[in-house]
Amino acid sequence: MSRAGWLNAALAVIVVALGAFFYFRPAQDAAIEYPLSALKPQEATSLRIERAGAAPILLDKKQDAWFISAPFAARADASRVQQLLAIVEARAAHRLPAGDRGRFGLEPPQARIIVDGQPFSFGMVSDITREQYVMSGDAVYAVHARYGAALPESAIQMASRQLFGADEAPARIAHRDFAVEQRDGRWTLAPGTGDLSQDDFIRWVDEWRLAAALRVEPHVKGIPLSEVQVQLKSGGKFTLSVLAREPELVLARSDEKLQYRFRAETGKRLLSPPGTK
Repeated sequence: MSRAGWLNAALAVIVVALGAFFYFRPAQDAAIEYPLSALKPQEATSLRIERAGAAPILLDKKQDAWFISAPFAARADASRVQQLLAIVEARAAHRLPAGDRGRFGLEPPQARIIVDGQPFSFGMVSDITREQYVMSGDAVYAVHARYGAALPESAIQMASRQLFGADEAPARIAHRDFAVEQRDGRWTLAPGTGDLSQDDFIRWVDEWRLAAALRVEPHVKGIPLSEVQVQLKSGGKFTLSVLAREPELVLARSDEKLQYRFRAETGKRLLSPPGTK
Protein backbone atom coordinates (compact mmCIF):
# COMPACT_ATOMS: atom_id res chain seq x y z
CA MET A 1 0.00 0.00 0.00
CA SER A 2 1.29 3.44 -0.82
CA ARG A 3 2.12 6.04 1.77
CA ALA A 4 -1.04 7.99 0.85
CA GLY A 5 -3.14 4.83 1.28
CA TRP A 6 -1.71 4.21 4.74
CA LEU A 7 -2.41 7.81 5.69
CA ASN A 8 -6.03 7.62 4.54
CA ALA A 9 -6.54 4.35 6.42
CA ALA A 10 -5.13 5.86 9.60
CA LEU A 11 -7.37 8.90 9.29
CA ALA A 12 -10.39 6.64 8.79
CA VAL A 13 -9.53 4.73 11.97
CA ILE A 14 -9.17 7.99 13.90
CA VAL A 15 -12.52 9.29 12.64
CA VAL A 16 -14.27 6.04 13.62
CA ALA A 17 -12.64 6.09 17.06
CA LEU A 18 -13.62 9.70 17.70
CA GLY A 19 -17.17 8.99 16.57
CA ALA A 20 -17.43 6.03 18.91
CA PHE A 21 -16.02 8.09 21.78
CA PHE A 22 -18.53 10.89 21.42
CA TYR A 23 -21.43 8.50 20.83
CA PHE A 24 -20.83 6.24 23.82
CA ARG A 25 -19.47 8.70 26.36
CA PRO A 26 -21.81 9.64 29.27
CA ALA A 27 -23.81 12.81 28.79
CA GLN A 28 -21.86 15.25 30.89
CA ASP A 29 -24.20 18.14 30.30
CA ALA A 30 -27.49 16.29 30.93
CA ALA A 31 -29.84 18.42 33.01
CA ILE A 32 -30.18 17.28 36.61
CA GLU A 33 -33.74 17.03 37.91
CA TYR A 34 -34.63 16.70 41.58
CA PRO A 35 -37.78 14.80 42.57
CA LEU A 36 -39.91 16.40 45.29
CA SER A 37 -40.89 13.04 46.76
CA ALA A 38 -40.90 9.29 46.26
CA LEU A 39 -44.70 9.10 46.47
CA LYS A 40 -46.90 7.79 43.66
CA PRO A 41 -50.28 9.46 42.90
CA GLN A 42 -52.03 6.12 42.35
CA GLU A 43 -50.93 4.91 45.78
CA ALA A 44 -52.17 7.96 47.73
CA THR A 45 -55.12 7.45 50.09
CA SER A 46 -55.42 10.74 51.96
CA LEU A 47 -55.16 14.41 51.03
CA ARG A 48 -55.37 17.55 53.15
CA ILE A 49 -55.49 21.06 51.67
CA GLU A 50 -54.74 24.08 53.86
CA ARG A 51 -55.08 27.77 53.09
CA ALA A 52 -54.69 30.66 55.50
CA GLY A 53 -58.03 31.78 56.89
CA ALA A 54 -59.97 28.81 55.49
CA ALA A 55 -61.09 25.52 56.97
CA PRO A 56 -58.92 22.56 55.91
CA ILE A 57 -60.24 20.39 53.09
CA LEU A 58 -59.92 16.67 53.80
CA LEU A 59 -60.22 13.94 51.17
CA ASP A 60 -59.98 10.18 51.49
CA LYS A 61 -59.77 7.42 48.92
CA LYS A 62 -62.25 4.57 49.34
CA GLN A 63 -62.47 1.67 46.90
CA ASP A 64 -60.67 3.53 44.11
CA ALA A 65 -62.85 6.66 44.48
CA TRP A 66 -62.08 9.95 46.25
CA PHE A 67 -64.48 11.55 48.73
CA ILE A 68 -64.50 14.87 50.56
CA SER A 69 -64.82 14.24 54.30
CA ALA A 70 -64.50 17.86 55.56
CA PRO A 71 -65.75 20.56 55.73
CA PHE A 72 -68.67 18.59 54.24
CA ALA A 73 -69.18 15.08 52.90
CA ALA A 74 -69.43 14.62 49.13
CA ARG A 75 -68.03 12.75 46.17
CA ALA A 76 -64.81 14.38 44.91
CA ASP A 77 -63.98 15.42 41.36
CA ALA A 78 -61.46 12.76 40.29
CA SER A 79 -59.75 15.01 37.74
CA ARG A 80 -59.22 17.81 40.30
CA VAL A 81 -57.75 15.31 42.76
CA GLN A 82 -55.30 14.02 40.14
CA GLN A 83 -54.20 17.58 39.32
CA LEU A 84 -53.36 18.11 43.00
CA LEU A 85 -51.57 14.78 43.37
CA ALA A 86 -49.31 15.59 40.40
CA ILE A 87 -47.04 17.54 42.78
CA VAL A 88 -45.74 14.30 44.34
CA GLU A 89 -44.10 13.36 41.01
CA ALA A 90 -42.91 16.85 40.14
CA ARG A 91 -39.24 17.39 39.33
CA ALA A 92 -37.23 20.59 39.61
CA ALA A 93 -34.00 21.82 38.07
CA HIS A 94 -33.10 23.63 41.30
CA ARG A 95 -33.04 22.39 44.90
CA LEU A 96 -32.29 24.98 47.57
CA PRO A 97 -31.80 24.76 51.34
CA ALA A 98 -34.93 25.75 53.26
CA GLY A 99 -33.09 27.79 55.91
CA ASP A 100 -34.35 31.26 54.94
CA ARG A 101 -37.98 30.47 54.18
CA GLY A 102 -39.06 34.08 54.16
CA ARG A 103 -37.30 34.87 50.88
CA PHE A 104 -39.30 32.10 49.19
CA GLY A 105 -42.65 33.32 50.53
CA LEU A 106 -42.88 30.26 52.76
CA GLU A 107 -43.10 31.91 56.18
CA PRO A 108 -45.97 31.36 56.33
CA PRO A 109 -46.70 29.45 53.08
CA GLN A 110 -49.52 30.57 50.82
CA ALA A 111 -50.99 27.08 50.92
CA ARG A 112 -50.06 23.56 51.87
CA ILE A 113 -51.19 20.11 50.85
CA ILE A 114 -50.40 16.96 52.79
CA VAL A 115 -50.39 13.68 50.88
CA ASP A 116 -50.33 10.56 53.05
CA GLY A 117 -48.66 12.58 55.81
CA GLN A 118 -46.02 14.30 53.62
CA PRO A 119 -46.44 18.09 53.39
CA PHE A 120 -45.85 20.24 50.31
CA SER A 121 -45.81 23.98 51.12
CA PHE A 122 -46.40 26.53 48.36
CA GLY A 123 -44.61 29.88 48.42
CA MET A 124 -44.19 32.80 46.05
CA VAL A 125 -43.87 32.74 42.25
CA SER A 126 -40.53 33.99 40.91
CA ASP A 127 -40.84 37.24 38.94
CA ILE A 128 -37.99 36.08 36.68
CA THR A 129 -38.64 32.41 35.93
CA ARG A 130 -42.41 32.38 36.74
CA GLU A 131 -41.78 29.19 38.70
CA GLN A 132 -43.26 28.67 42.15
CA TYR A 133 -41.24 27.74 45.22
CA VAL A 134 -42.44 24.59 46.95
CA MET A 135 -40.95 23.18 50.12
CA SER A 136 -40.85 19.42 50.53
CA GLY A 137 -38.84 17.86 53.33
CA ASP A 138 -35.85 20.07 54.17
CA ALA A 139 -35.47 21.64 50.72
CA VAL A 140 -37.15 24.20 48.49
CA TYR A 141 -37.78 23.49 44.81
CA ALA A 142 -38.70 25.77 41.91
CA VAL A 143 -41.51 24.09 39.94
CA HIS A 144 -43.98 25.02 37.20
CA ALA A 145 -46.74 27.31 38.47
CA ARG A 146 -49.45 24.88 37.27
CA TYR A 147 -49.07 22.86 40.46
CA GLY A 148 -50.07 25.81 42.61
CA ALA A 149 -52.78 26.82 40.15
CA ALA A 150 -54.47 23.47 40.80
CA LEU A 151 -55.11 24.39 44.45
CA PRO A 152 -58.83 25.09 45.09
CA GLU A 153 -60.02 28.34 46.62
CA SER A 154 -62.81 26.49 48.43
CA ALA A 155 -63.96 22.95 49.15
CA ILE A 156 -66.90 23.22 46.76
CA GLN A 157 -64.44 23.33 43.83
CA MET A 158 -63.34 19.80 44.74
CA ALA A 159 -66.88 18.38 44.61
CA SER A 160 -67.83 16.17 41.68
CA ARG A 161 -70.20 17.73 39.13
CA GLN A 162 -71.55 14.27 38.23
CA LEU A 163 -75.06 13.76 39.57
CA PHE A 164 -74.41 10.02 39.93
CA GLY A 165 -71.25 8.39 41.20
CA ALA A 166 -69.23 6.11 38.94
CA ASP A 167 -70.54 3.08 40.84
CA GLU A 168 -74.17 4.26 40.96
CA ALA A 169 -76.46 2.71 38.34
CA PRO A 170 -80.18 3.59 38.50
CA ALA A 171 -82.72 0.77 38.51
CA ARG A 172 -85.80 2.99 38.97
CA ILE A 173 -86.39 6.70 38.40
CA ALA A 174 -89.82 7.82 39.54
CA HIS A 175 -91.26 11.22 38.71
CA ARG A 176 -94.56 12.56 39.96
CA ASP A 177 -96.43 11.51 36.81
CA PHE A 178 -94.42 8.55 35.53
CA ALA A 179 -91.75 6.03 36.49
CA VAL A 180 -89.05 4.24 34.51
CA GLU A 181 -88.00 0.91 35.99
CA GLN A 182 -85.88 -2.07 34.98
CA ARG A 183 -87.63 -5.40 35.46
CA ASP A 184 -86.11 -8.76 34.51
CA GLY A 185 -83.46 -6.95 32.48
CA ARG A 186 -85.94 -4.81 30.50
CA TRP A 187 -86.83 -1.17 30.99
CA THR A 188 -90.50 -0.28 31.40
CA LEU A 189 -92.55 2.90 31.62
CA ALA A 190 -95.54 3.32 33.88
CA PRO A 191 -98.06 4.38 32.87
CA GLY A 192 -97.11 2.74 29.57
CA THR A 193 -97.67 5.03 26.61
CA GLY A 194 -96.20 4.99 23.14
CA ASP A 195 -94.04 2.45 21.38
CA LEU A 196 -90.58 2.75 22.96
CA SER A 197 -87.59 0.55 22.19
CA GLN A 198 -85.06 -0.53 24.81
CA ASP A 199 -82.58 1.79 23.08
CA ASP A 200 -84.93 4.71 23.83
CA PHE A 201 -84.97 3.76 27.50
CA ILE A 202 -81.20 3.25 27.67
CA ARG A 203 -80.51 6.67 26.13
CA TRP A 204 -82.88 8.31 28.61
CA VAL A 205 -81.46 6.48 31.66
CA ASP A 206 -77.89 7.18 30.52
CA GLU A 207 -78.67 10.87 30.29
CA TRP A 208 -79.54 10.74 33.98
CA ARG A 209 -76.64 8.48 34.92
CA LEU A 210 -74.04 10.57 33.07
CA ALA A 211 -75.50 14.00 33.83
CA ALA A 212 -72.75 16.52 34.64
CA ALA A 213 -73.77 19.82 36.20
CA LEU A 214 -72.62 23.22 35.01
CA ARG A 215 -71.61 23.88 38.59
CA VAL A 216 -72.15 22.58 42.11
CA GLU A 217 -73.16 24.73 45.06
CA PRO A 218 -73.88 24.30 48.78
CA HIS A 219 -77.51 23.33 49.23
CA VAL A 220 -79.88 26.21 50.02
CA LYS A 221 -83.04 25.05 51.75
CA GLY A 222 -86.29 25.77 50.00
CA ILE A 223 -89.63 24.26 49.04
CA PRO A 224 -89.07 21.92 46.07
CA LEU A 225 -91.25 22.21 42.98
CA SER A 226 -91.32 18.41 42.76
CA GLU A 227 -89.27 15.35 43.66
CA VAL A 228 -87.70 12.45 41.79
CA GLN A 229 -87.24 9.15 43.63
CA VAL A 230 -84.14 7.18 42.59
CA GLN A 231 -83.47 3.55 43.37
CA LEU A 232 -80.05 2.11 42.51
CA LYS A 233 -79.19 -1.38 41.34
CA SER A 234 -77.08 -1.75 44.47
CA GLY A 235 -80.20 -1.26 46.59
CA GLY A 236 -79.46 2.33 47.63
CA LYS A 237 -82.07 5.05 47.41
CA PHE A 238 -82.15 8.84 47.41
CA THR A 239 -84.48 11.68 46.51
CA LEU A 240 -83.74 14.45 44.03
CA SER A 241 -85.53 17.70 44.88
CA VAL A 242 -86.32 19.92 41.89
CA LEU A 243 -85.62 23.39 43.26
CA ALA A 244 -85.94 25.26 39.95
CA ARG A 245 -86.59 24.61 36.26
CA GLU A 246 -85.81 28.06 34.82
CA PRO A 247 -83.49 29.70 33.94
CA GLU A 248 -81.58 26.56 34.97
CA LEU A 249 -82.58 23.19 36.35
CA VAL A 250 -81.48 22.93 39.98
CA LEU A 251 -81.44 19.52 41.66
CA ALA A 252 -80.51 18.64 45.24
CA ARG A 253 -79.67 15.11 46.41
CA SER A 254 -81.18 14.13 49.75
CA ASP A 255 -77.98 12.33 50.79
CA GLU A 256 -75.70 15.29 50.02
CA LYS A 257 -75.66 18.90 51.14
CA LEU A 258 -75.14 20.05 47.56
CA GLN A 259 -77.24 21.28 44.66
CA TYR A 260 -76.49 20.79 40.98
CA ARG A 261 -77.23 23.31 38.22
CA PHE A 262 -77.97 22.18 34.65
CA ARG A 263 -78.99 23.93 31.45
CA ALA A 264 -82.76 24.34 31.09
CA GLU A 265 -82.82 22.20 27.92
CA THR A 266 -81.11 19.39 29.80
CA GLY A 267 -83.76 19.69 32.47
CA LYS A 268 -86.57 19.32 29.95
CA ARG A 269 -85.14 16.01 28.74
CA LEU A 270 -84.53 14.68 32.25
CA LEU A 271 -87.95 15.63 33.58
CA SER A 272 -89.92 14.38 30.52
CA PRO A 273 -90.75 10.72 29.80
CA PRO A 274 -88.50 8.75 27.44
CA GLY A 275 -89.28 9.35 23.79
CA THR A 276 -90.63 12.86 24.33
CA LYS A 277 -89.93 15.06 21.31
